[in-house]
Amino acid sequence: MTQPEPRTQQIAAELRQQIATGTLGPGALLPSEPELARDQGVSRQTARAALQILEREGLVVVRPRRGRIVRSHQRLRWRLSEFENPENTTTTTADAWETDIERQGHDPTRQDLSVSTITPPLDIAARLGLDPATDLCVVRQRVRYIDGKPAIISDDYFDERIVRGTELAEPRDTTREDILAEAGYPQTYDIDEIITRMPTPTETQRLQIPAITPVAEHTRTGYTAQHKAVRVMISIIPGETLILQYKVPT
Repeated sequence: MTQPEPRTQQIAAELRQQIATGTLGPGALLPSEPELARDQGVSRQTARAALQILEREGLVVVRPRRGRIVRSHQRLRWRLSEFENPENTTTTTADAWETDIERQGHDPTRQDLSVSTITPPLDIAARLGLDPATDLCVVRQRVRYIDGKPAIISDDYFDERIVRGTELAEPRDTTREDILAEAGYPQTYDIDEIITRMPTPTETQRLQIPAITPVAEHTRTGYTAQHKAVRVMISIIPGETLILQYKVPT
């Protein structure tokens, strides 16, 4: 006689079916352990074990302070026309990037951040109107991780004189979007440029990708109303990682 399937497996199978049919789509929040235990009439330990089955299968990821969300295996969209808009950026630990990645069913695991003051590279000096022989710039270098793997390099360059004494010159993260405005240089528009190329040795090391992987280089230069460039953001994206999406008024 066939033994009945354990409740843990039954609950996991029900949730797995909801994920497969799209009832619980990418980014959807699963019931918490207490909620699942109550709804299924089981102990919290049994509910936790069922959810952990889905984690081990790669169907679910755990996000601190949020809970378990349905994982997506589709290519991500980076909405560049919306990214960094003040209405999309919170003042909590989750920035616009993390919020959007979670919404799409992926885990914005972490970011590695370093901040330093350097002699500006020639191309950065030209964009920011700096003299590479005498001026300095502050660079905030990030590697953003998605689902536990390096996914994108995002380096921000600023004229050191403008950001001196602000949070942008400090070796810590900030999600505030009005720091340049407070310094007297509000950004009013950006110009984006995108090229595709092969990665440099430094980029392959930072992203942990093979040297044969093509990358997209996205450069965003932020300007004041007086057309002064005050920020250059250079992002390097492996070819298989993201879809770069713009919403263009017509």
